[in-house]
Parts: sequence; structure tokens; C-alpha cells
Amino acid sequence: MENEKKPLRQAMPAVAGWIDELRDAFGAQAVDAAIRAGLDGQPTFHAREAGHEVGTPIPYDPDKAVSLATLIDIGHVRTGQAATHPKGRRHG
Repeated sequence: MENEKKPLRQAMPAVAGWIDELRDAFGAQAVDAAIRAGLDGQPTFHAREAGHEVGTPIPYDPDKAVSLATLIDIGHVRTGQAATHPKGRRHG
């Protein structure tokens, strides 16, 4: 019955699972408010899966972008572990 009421949950199961995890971590009220705002045209929520797309795309700003390699390095600095990269190379 639940899936009949929520066709996007059925069509976008990975996104639905991720949203469930966000609700657990940050509270349903905050997450649901961001989703509603994204559906209303604000750049607060956007998701794509299996040809389905909902929300409002968030404009890409290269000046604010951070590479995954940088995030990995930051995480290793905080934990004190050495960062490893594919084929032993550091990417910067």
C-alpha cells in the first residue's frame, strides 16, 4: 500500500533510501522542508535516478567546488592516517 501512495519511492529506491537516512540523521522536519522547497523551485533539493528527476537543480559554482580527492585528504588529516590514491599518485 505504501508504494502505491508514493510512486517516486518505487521509481527512485536509492534516492528514497538516502532520504530515509538523512531523516534519521537530521530529523524528518528539516529534510522534508528542504525537499518541499526544492519541489517549489528553490535550489535546496534535487535528485535523479533511473531517468526520473525531482526538485530544483543547484547551480554549479566552480569557485565553491571541492574535489573528492581533497575531501579524502582532509579526512585523513583529521584521523592521522595517510591518504592513499589510485596507483599511488596524489591528486591535487
